[in-house]
Amino acid sequence: MHDDEILRVQRDMRARLFEGPQAVRWRPGRELAAQLLLYLDDPLGCWRLTTDWLLELLGADRVDGGFGGFVASGGRTCDYVVMAEAQRAGAVLSSVLGLRFSATDAGLRTVWGQPGVMAIAEVSQARSLTEGVRNTLAAVGTAAKLALPVREGRRPVGMICADWGRETPRWNAEVCNQLQGLTQEVLGPVLATAGRLAADRQADVPATVDIDEGVLAPPASLAGLTAAELKVARLVARGLSYKEVARQLDRSPATVDHQLRSIRAKLGVRSTARLVHWLNDNVQPSAH
Repeated sequence: MHDDEILRVQRDMRARLFEGPQAVRWRPGRELAAQLLLYLDDPLGCWRLTTDWLLELLGADRVDGGFGGFVASGGRTCDYVVMAEAQRAGAVLSSVLGLRFSATDAGLRTVWGQPGVMAIAEVSQARSLTEGVRNTLAAVGTAAKLALPVREGRRPVGMICADWGRETPRWNAEVCNQLQGLTQEVLGPVLATAGRLAADRQADVPATVDIDEGVLAPPASLAGLTAAELKVARLVARGLSYKEVARQLDRSPATVDHQLRSIRAKLGVRSTARLVHWLNDNVQPSAH
């Protein structure tokens, strides 16, 4: 995928979103769309922008998002894996980055049966969710949530969830109604396009990804890591703590912690312990 092709796609989407009778009219939605177009070749960046924006818009305690959560045509399951997360300062909810929810779960299928936002005022009493999902949400502190399926036309793309640590929060009905249109007009097309651009770019990735002291594989999982994240991954695979990594790379512990969260989200692992296990299974010492 060449830069000129990405620019062409950005121009086409800009015209679609900001010009003519189909242009996005809701001002907050237009502002988000303009930011997303700047990151069109970075799916994770798009999801992060969306979760940050929605956290502030809804006043939620935590917002998460990512591809999947549906059963595709032909019966292929695409589980929902949390790629991006935003949390309100001072919130007591646990992180859900890397959590995987089965696409065949009845609760997720109920979400996809909704035309727009699905509101759950009391998760513990929600019969639309299976006991397993209710228990998982309770374990991470979720008492109430909004679930939003993201589609490109009729094609499913992913999910966005906003969570609160208290039951029956006050939701702005007008905002929820606007979100349904925004998902159809902006989020679905942009996030699907970002995913396709990333897939096209991965087609040009070599069979191995070389870094200082080893080779990480498989490339399909690692193609989304930045050079800085690859350095962090190499050191973590050797058993260094994030503070030791920060010291060795001359970065702040907060920066390394943020990068570890990003790496876990990209590789679909829930904890740093599981990340180390995955890396140890997929890092081979170099010959030199």
